[in-house]
Amino acid sequence: MLELSHIQFMAGDKAVLQNISADFPAGEVTGIIGPNGAGKTSLLRVAAGLVPPSGGTVRAKGDFNDSAWRAQNIAYMPQFQSVAWPISVYELVQLGLLPLRLSPTDAEARIAAALNDCGMSGFAERRIDSLSGGEKARVYLARLLATGADIMLLDEPVQSLDAAGALAVMELLCAQALAGKAVIVVMHELNLAQQFCDRLVVMQNGTLALEGVVQHVLSPAQLRPIFGVEFEQLAGGHLVPQSPLDKRQKPD
Repeated sequence: MLELSHIQFMAGDKAVLQNISADFPAGEVTGIIGPNGAGKTSLLRVAAGLVPPSGGTVRAKGDFNDSAWRAQNIAYMPQFQSVAWPISVYELVQLGLLPLRLSPTDAEARIAAALNDCGMSGFAERRIDSLSGGEKARVYLARLLATGADIMLLDEPVQSLDAAGALAVMELLCAQALAGKAVIVVMHELNLAQQFCDRLVVMQNGTLALEGVVQHVLSPAQLRPIFGVEFEQLAGGHLVPQSPLDKRQKPD
């Protein structure tokens, strides 16, 4: 489990996060959702130990304040990534294993398994700068999976993927949770969150607006004031945001 308690985070004189307390249990996929600028990425970076909170504490099953412990037990996949050198896919995934000090045999096995899980086995020798955005996203995910970290933090991992790719990634993350990992995912796709997440944390203006099981959180009445749009809930529970055009009287 990862536990955030009364987290504050300031960017200069701006309060980006205000009094956030949330639990991220092992064995579950927790989605972090909310409008743009709500503080989702900042919350994830604090949870990963990449930036210290201005107030409050982060706790985990281990010494969270030890950078070596975090490097070995927390895997983080940012929203935007770039690679400065034209290294191979294999080498990129291998970089994620540096803190673990594995034997060459163990490292090779982990890399091969992660690339296979992400459907990228045939790309090991390809240069990373020769791949499409969606292919790169799957390689970055393979790097995260290869670490075997108990806590996995991902910032919009499906943003570059088509529908089939997005479903495949979410299924992989669910499998990680079933294996006992704590999986925390920032996402905008509410219907994917509904389908694959166990719990949701909903952010609004740097505060925690809602938290709980998916069925409790994803209701049109609760989401309307947070996202500023009306939602129609279809059969099966799918949510469809209604544009202002839908509310105008249609001509005869």
